[in-house]
Amino acid sequence: MIVDKTPQQPSAADRQRVRREVIAWAIATSESRRTIYLDTETTGLDGSAEIIEISAIDFQGNVLLDTFVRPQERIPRDSEAIHGITNTMVARAPHWSEVYAELVAILSQSAAVVYNAGFDFKMVNQMNRRHNLPTRRDSWQCAMQRYSGFAGIWNEYRGNYRWHKLEQAVATFGHPPGGHRALADAMACRLVVKGIAES
Repeated sequence: MIVDKTPQQPSAADRQRVRREVIAWAIATSESRRTIYLDTETTGLDGSAEIIEISAIDFQGNVLLDTFVRPQERIPRDSEAIHGITNTMVARAPHWSEVYAELVAILSQSAAVVYNAGFDFKMVNQMNRRHNLPTRRDSWQCAMQRYSGFAGIWNEYRGNYRWHKLEQAVATFGHPPGGHRALADAMACRLVVKGIAES
């Protein structure tokens, strides 16, 4: 006999409670001077992928970091087709060790909010391993997971609230997509949090 272990669909009351909790989080996050929004673009998704662009903005949208990163390997054509970053564009960019020093200074006084934080956090540590830098142990807040609770669409197969792409989430609040570039996506992440907060 096959046992269905998928959690039951939440009640309307549970959905409303989660939505209220997410809105409260978004209000506190969007108003905090410690909040930064961060995004990366990479050469791929697997264990050999490298960060080739990284951006961070503060809670008001001011740019703190926006730079290409010179990879050790060439950018695959399929990745280039997604974000438009070419090998020529990163040829004279700083190496990860230089960029990471700037990032550490920013993160030391901040709380990072990222859309799909698990991926970007993994990529930062993947780069750190490549360049013999310390593993990060902090935790980044995931705007994607928060938005999923706000939207409240249940994924019966996975037994959780359905995740949404950033371009779908930001469109909910009347803004254009970031377009798979780090700064634009960091800005879009901020707009999602602000949109939730103002709901």
